[in-house]
Amino acid sequence: MISFECVSGLPLEFESFLLEKYDSYKTTCRYIEVYFPTCDINHMLVYEDDVFVELLIFANRGDTTTCFNLFADFDHHIVTKFTRLLFEKYPAIRRVKFNASYKDLGLKKSFLFSKANDYIVDLPATVDDYYLQLGSTTRKHIKNYKSRLLRDYPHANFQLINRNEIDNDTIDKIIQLNVDRMKYKGIVPGLSSDENTKIHAFSQYYGRLAYIEIDGEIVAGCIAYALNKRIFLHIIAHDNNHSKYNVGQLCLFFLIQSSIESQLSTFHFLWGDNEYKMRFGAKPHGLYSYFVYRSYSVDYILNNAKNLFIRTFIRFRNSKYSKPIRDAVKGYRKKKT
Repeated sequence: MISFECVSGLPLEFESFLLEKYDSYKTTCRYIEVYFPTCDINHMLVYEDDVFVELLIFANRGDTTTCFNLFADFDHHIVTKFTRLLFEKYPAIRRVKFNASYKDLGLKKSFLFSKANDYIVDLPATVDDYYLQLGSTTRKHIKNYKSRLLRDYPHANFQLINRNEIDNDTIDKIIQLNVDRMKYKGIVPGLSSDENTKIHAFSQYYGRLAYIEIDGEIVAGCIAYALNKRIFLHIIAHDNNHSKYNVGQLCLFFLIQSSIESQLSTFHFLWGDNEYKMRFGAKPHGLYSYFVYRSYSVDYILNNAKNLFIRTFIRFRNSKYSKPIRDAVKGYRKKKT
């Protein structure tokens, strides 16, 4: 028998349970308090035959409840009962939002509003084993680029820092490299000053930074979050002036190497299709985001239709047919920059 207990506030006393159960940096109290400080947070404890089995964190805003359990693999019956209880407890709520679930539950009165991939590498026991898993061309490139870098810059320094060792200045330098790189490629940077502040705060809990330094200047860096046995890559960046050494991917390989040496089991590249992720051995795992509605209302029908149009447009935008348009836009932005 499945039973629920609804409690107000963040479940701070269950942080260790969240880490063990969900293995997700986003499904932690620390992440939620940093990224959603003004939300009215609640949670539901789920018991099966009096055994504590799940913990769902959520917030209500207007007519929508948002579930904060990301990268979860919920049981269909638990989610069904959870949404039913929410609608009973909060009459003003018309829909419940689930983000980035590893399972598309196909619930009644629901529709999928986004589908993406988390690219995941199952890390082997040793760096040598991982190296042998890579393609021969990738192995050759990593070896050649590193040899070339150390030949020209014998004092190039590979650094790894964790949690409270991390300082804001190092984060800011890596983020600025990312922003400069995006502008160089004709892409609008997605990071704001508010986002930078949140990265500073959350990195103190679960952050792991890898970077390459030459003559005291950071030329490549990765910002990631490590917890339990998993690591999640958030930002990768490098200095365009050192592109011929491929320092960005050298830094990424260094981060993966250190993760294996730390006995982490899984490396998440997260969403966003990119060839280098597969080159480094990542496999796509579907992430499903969907709304569950109280009823088949006019709002449900209109939003479903709107979402279908947006998803169709996004598929076209990411297809080969829109590439000439995308290239023209990027070229225009690069000229402006």
